[in-house]
Parts: sequence; structure tokens; C-alpha cells
Amino acid sequence: MLDAAALIVWNIGTRSPATLLRDLQTALRDARALFVGTLSVLVGLVFVAAATVLVLPVLPDPDRQLVPVEIFTFVVALGIELLVGDDVRRVAAGRSRS
Repeated sequence: MLDAAALIVWNIGTRSPATLLRDLQTALRDARALFVGTLSVLVGLVFVAAATVLVLPVLPDPDRQLVPVEIFTFVVALGIELLVGDDVRRVAAGRSRS
């Protein structure tokens, strides 16, 4: 769930590449947008780091199994973000579904 939270904060899974490039251009012109973008990247990285730290104790051999397990968790997180990401972002922004 922490990986899914990171992807929801980053809004990567459901954002088109054209929208991503437009948002990057906006961030380069607007200091507030750059700050918000940087903050969301940092929050997402904290979620990913926490997910990695929490998965380490359950792996018998972290040196060999960490990368495949993390890839699997990100694939599952992409699916979760696709299913509920827009709704979570809408609720977090305080907007109704109407």
C-alpha cells in the first residue's frame, strides 16, 4: 500500500506523457508549482523507502530477493493506483464526485 500511495502522490500511472511534459514546463516557469512538485517527489520517496524497509524483514535472503519483490509490489501498486488513484486524489483535494 505504501508503494501505491507513492504512485498516487506522484500521479504517474494515470497521467498521460503529454500532460506530464506540460506539467514539467509549468513547474519550470512557476516557483510554487516547482515547490509542490518537489514536495510530492520527496513524499513519494519516503513512502517507497518505508515500503522497502517494511518488506526487508520478511525476506529470507534480501540480497537475492529484494529486487524481484520490489518490482512485483510496484506492478501491484500500479494496478491499485489505476483503480483508486483518481478517487483518492479527489478526496484528498476535498472535491466531491459530482
